Amino acid sequence: MKKALLLLVKLCLTGLCLGWALHEVDWNSSIFSNPGSLAWRWALPGVALAGLTAVMTAARLWLLLGAQGIRISLMRAVELTLIGNLFNLAAVGGIGGDAVRIFLLIRDHPERKLAVTITVLFDHLVGLVAMSLVFYALTAGRFDALASQSPETRGMLRFAWMFFTGGLVMVLSMFVVSYPPIHDRIHARGRHWKIAFMRQLPLVYDVYRRKWRQGLVALAVAMAMLPVYYATFWCGARLAGSDVAPGPVLTAMPVVDMLSALPLSVAGLGVREASLKILMEDLTGMPPDVAVASSLVGFVFTLVWAIPGALLFLKTGGRSAMTEIRKLEEEDAVKDGDEGVAS
Repeated sequence: MKKALLLLVKLCLTGLCLGWALHEVDWNSSIFSNPGSLAWRWALPGVALAGLTAVMTAARLWLLLGAQGIRISLMRAVELTLIGNLFNLAAVGGIGGDAVRIFLLIRDHPERKLAVTITVLFDHLVGLVAMSLVFYALTAGRFDALASQSPETRGMLRFAWMFFTGGLVMVLSMFVVSYPPIHDRIHARGRHWKIAFMRQLPLVYDVYRRKWRQGLVALAVAMAMLPVYYATFWCGARLAGSDVAPGPVLTAMPVVDMLSALPLSVAGLGVREASLKILMEDLTGMPPDVAVASSLVGFVFTLVWAIPGALLFLKTGGRSAMTEIRKLEEEDAVKDGDEGVAS
């Protein structure tokens, strides 16, 4: 019931954001009323870049799993990534992509349940660090010029700086707390987590401090992946008829990506379109209909790769897998609650 209510709220917010993004569009003269004017030659490059993004994302997960001693093939990592993207993009059954990837990995490596879970979560932290560094690189020395636009653009840029800085501080703090001498001192003072999972987490997390070379390679792959992913939306803008250069799109997309990753709407829809419309209008003077269309087309490019993800998931026994995932989530929730009460 709670998940259904949350999905309903997200659907409402998605509709509101999309409505706001489209409210300034002149439908009679917009790109939406004249699909024949679209530059369809940009569709194939956009889909190809979205596919390359999935492969590079899979390589990042493959490297992080290898650091934990969890050996899978790169092709298996690609399969897991495509299946996870299916659930993230299509919001299938209220189950997230991380839950599916964790379940499938644990099914292959039942003895490494905690390491699998931590690795999938750490994968997001590596993505956050990479996005932060790319954002800093693109805006360093240009913040005043970029922020001298509308109040909305200025507010989004400042929020992005605070968000990314806070994220880097959080990641660094987790490494410090997981460092064995510091971790042991905290426990020596009688400060114990009530949930067993949280007590074991630093031990697994510290692996990435000790195997820092693998972590740095994964970070480098993540940083290389982001411009490829952002270029899919540039292809979307070109398909929508804009002659915008890649630079402004690459500058705007870390902010757009950060905002759309917030759990406010379904797969970031609406939030992505509204924020990209504001930024591209300020940075390049792009018409609202073209900016919104470029965002929607870029999303469709990524959504195309949900099709092989669906086929691969059906290959694993999709319906039974979803039932098992829900059952495991319920069991973990009850177990954590019982541990909290017992403590």
